Formats: sequence, C-alpha cells, structure tokens
Amino acid sequence: MFEASNRILAVLCGLAVCASAAVDQCKSIGWATRSGRTSTEFNVTGGGNATPITVTTFADLQKYAKDSSPRVIYIDGTLGDGWSGRTGDRLNITGSNKTIIGLKPGTVLKAPIHISKASNIIVRNIVIQGPGSNAEQAWDNLTIENNGSKNIWIDHCEFWDGQDGNADVVKGADNVTFTWCIFGYKKKSSHNLSNLIGSSDNEPESEGKLNVTYMFNWWQAANQRKPRCRYGNVHVVNNLLTGNASITNGTDVLGVSAGHMCKVRTERNVFINEANPIYTGNANGTGVNEVIDNIFTNCSGNTKGTGTSFTPPYEYTSFMLKASEVEAAVKANAGATLKSPTECDANYVEPEPPTPDKQYQAEKGTITGGVSESSNGGYHGDGYVNFDKGGDVVVNVKVDTAGQYRFDIDFANGSSEARSLAISAGLDTATTSFKTTGGWTVWETAEVLVNLAAGENAVKFATVGGNDGPNIDQFDVTLVKAAEKDSSEEKTISIRPKTAAVVEPSVYRVDIFDTKGALVRRMNVESAKVSDVAWMTRGLPAGLYVMQLKNANTERRKFITVK
Repeated sequence: MFEASNRILAVLCGLAVCASAAVDQCKSIGWATRSGRTSTEFNVTGGGNATPITVTTFADLQKYAKDSSPRVIYIDGTLGDGWSGRTGDRLNITGSNKTIIGLKPGTVLKAPIHISKASNIIVRNIVIQGPGSNAEQAWDNLTIENNGSKNIWIDHCEFWDGQDGNADVVKGADNVTFTWCIFGYKKKSSHNLSNLIGSSDNEPESEGKLNVTYMFNWWQAANQRKPRCRYGNVHVVNNLLTGNASITNGTDVLGVSAGHMCKVRTERNVFINEANPIYTGNANGTGVNEVIDNIFTNCSGNTKGTGTSFTPPYEYTSFMLKASEVEAAVKANAGATLKSPTECDANYVEPEPPTPDKQYQAEKGTITGGVSESSNGGYHGDGYVNFDKGGDVVVNVKVDTAGQYRFDIDFANGSSEARSLAISAGLDTATTSFKTTGGWTVWETAEVLVNLAAGENAVKFATVGGNDGPNIDQFDVTLVKAAEKDSSEEKTISIRPKTAAVVEPSVYRVDIFDTKGALVRRMNVESAKVSDVAWMTRGLPAGLYVMQLKNANTERRKFITVK
C-alpha cells in the first residue's frame, strides 16, 4: 500500500539513508484523534470499510450525507447549483461516520458544507469557491457547529472567497483537525475573514471545547482570522501564511488571534508579507498565544506571543517540520491535489517496526588503520572504532536468509564536516555520508541498506578517498526483503530497479522532481519496492523533492526531504 510510504520527512545522509521519520499525508493527526481535551485516543475512520458509493448528483450526495449508515462517498464531477447569502444548495452532513472524497484532483462542490451534530467525519479533496465575501451573515464555505459535532478531519481541501468566512468551528463543536488545506481570497473585500473558532464571548456551550489543530495549511491573502479563536485549545503548527497587498490593501490585516478564554500554540509556521501576524487585541485578558520558532519574512506589526498555552496530548513532534522546510512542503502539497480517492486510507495504521535480527559491536571486528577506543562516553559494549585515514574494520555478520538488510549504525562525528564510509559485503557496496553530531560523545544512528548472502558475510566498513571517518559503535542488522527463489535452486535476485522501457502493471515508474518542477531522477521499480524511499533517493543532494509513482492503474505522489 502506497500510504505506508507516503511520507513527509525522509532524512537522508549523502549516498545512503541515515534515519527516517515520517508522517503519512493521509493519516489523521491532531485534536481530531482525541476525545475532548484529554489524551484518550479516537480513531478517525469516517465511513471505514463501507463499500464506496460514487455520486453524480447533488441530491444523492445530500441523501447519503444525512442517513444513519456509515458511508464512503466519492464525488464524481462538479455538483451543486451554487448559493448566495443563505439561499441555494448547501450540503448538510448530519449523519455520523461519513467519508466524503472528491474523485479527482480539483473536484468542485458548488455548495457550502454544514456539519451539525455529526461525529467521525472525513472530508477530503474538495474545492469550494465562494461568491465573494460580504459583511452580511451569509453562509461560510464550511461550518462545523453544535454539541455532538466532533472528531472531524478536513484534509486536502480548498476554501476560497467565503461570504461570511471560509471555515468556522463554533457553538460547542470539538476535536477538529485541518491538514493540507488552502484558505484564501481572490477577490478584494474588507470582509475577507477566514477562520473563526467560537462565534461569541458568550458561548457557554463552547467552554472546554473548540479544540482545533491546523497543520500543513496555507492561508492566502486573508484579511483576518488565520485563525481567530475563543474558548478552545488551538494548535497552529507548520502552516504557511502569505499576504497579498493587491487584495488586502486598505483593510486591517490581522493574523493568528487568541480571543476570550482561548489558548493558541503557534509553532514553526512561516509568515510572509503579513501585517500583525500575531494579533493580541482580542485577548480580553484571558486569551493566550504562545509563539514558538516561527519565521517572519517581510512582516510588519507584532510578532511576539503572550503567556504559555498548552501541551498537545497527541504525538506530532516526530513528523513536525522545521520552520525552514514549511514553505516548500505546503506549496507542493496543500489543496485538492489527490489523484484518486484511494490515495488516502483513513484506516491506515503505521506498522510496528521490525525488531533487529542481530546486534554487533564494531570494535569486535578486525581493525586495520584504526583503533578500538573507550575514551569517549555514550557507546555500547566495550568501546568503538576510531578510524584513521585509509582505515577499515571487518565484522563477520551471519544471517540465515539471503536478501536486503538494514544496518542501523550508531556513530559519532565531532568534526566540523560530514565523513564517509564505504560499507561492503560481497559485491554490494553502499557509500554513506555520516553527518556531524556536534561532539564525539554525541551518538546518532545511520540507516544503510546492504545485500547479504545466507551464512557468514565479511562486512567491511572503510574510509573513503584517503579521508578520515566517523567513530562507529554498535550496529543492528534487520532483514528488509528476502531474496527470491526460482524452482530449482536458491539464488539472490537483483533488487536494483528494472530498466525496461515498458512498465508493466506490477512495476511503477518513479519520477523525482525538485521544487521547481525539474526532473532529477527516473527509474522503474517493482511494486514491492515503492515503500523503500531510502533506496530510491540514494545519492540525491540535500533538499526538498516531489516523488511521483505511476503504473498502468494509478498515479500517486509524495513529498520528501533529503538531508
């Protein structure tokens, strides 16, 4: 399944992978995955494994969105006849356990969405283009409201030119996450007010609720409310906010705003050409906005936070991007960009990592041009290998099965630049760059893929080009893929990508582009290998890339960062 490899962050070192942390673009995160304001987990599944229904009329879409059965609904074509003010088509989602997905990228819904007293909802891959904002109490492009509206995940959607607003969460709704969405305005107006959380300072049904996460979203040319909140604990993390003076000129431009009894954690976002990116004028003595590691480029007005907010009860730090990576990631992925409704699976569960088959101590090997040391702390076993220029160590590694193995190598590099090692077994060699760790007692783990034969393998770790190497300590060896067998004898089958010009359905064509759209690598890869991001990106320079996988039946893409 491609979802298992649909990762944001794949941390690479030089010619081989060092380590990888990941977020599945299609995996629910944030407040939607919790019950109330607690750490109790909630699995957002929407319609779950219900047989998908493809709808081609707005009437059918509305019928299934209201009924009491779990539903997975694919929208085929542009549905709805539009609206103005509070008249026209409006999609009312009042039945729980629904997944509603645009069948193709850019699927347009000519109707705003209203979610009321419904839970466990997923809305994905839809564009809603409003008629333009005004100061009247018109419909928002999306409204989530009333007690009972909870555990809602809005993903890869676009909300443009909402009349009253783009996407509001109000009146006791709770546990909502927005990921990879665009909230924007194309038409100039003084009422381009995007995202409101809590509609009044006197909204007692919202006390302790309105907990919302915004992650990997893009606000474009909104005057205010990015977001503006009351009552909730609101997490604004890894988003991009960009101003446009041709649309906002002549109006008050306010950014993230914590209002009455609202605590906001504004973390590792990027603000570009924004006025008052952190607005404190709505705090009412009770609002808090903690500002953590954001980037402000060509911004005016306040950028400082107030007070301490809250610690999110869900895990997010392992896949949170650095602020410097946010702009490229969001621009490459936000919006209704998914190629098919099956590109994301709401039921995807991250598999448990395999346990190492065996562990080895490098200092127990045969060392040439280096020494076994124990003077720098933090190592395992009796010590570690300190290489001299041209040095190597050979360790005997015995495995029962021929195939591809992952080596997790503990290393320290206290020098000022990366150092390389060539790791070889038989005819297979992986040349790997080990980054600086900031000190010789600071140990990190590098991940390298090596082919091993069944039985004993003399694995050699050697410095490269007459240069020095890092110190290496313990390494774990884990089987990734067993070699295939033919009918007559066991033999290792090449796991290198096929180079045939014709790509069969069981083979993906993999294209890797840089952020400017230039093709930097093309290969044909067996379907069993498409989850191996490390191997497919081996040797790419550090930077951000878009990876596209295509065969006769499907086309998918993912974003990766090479370091």
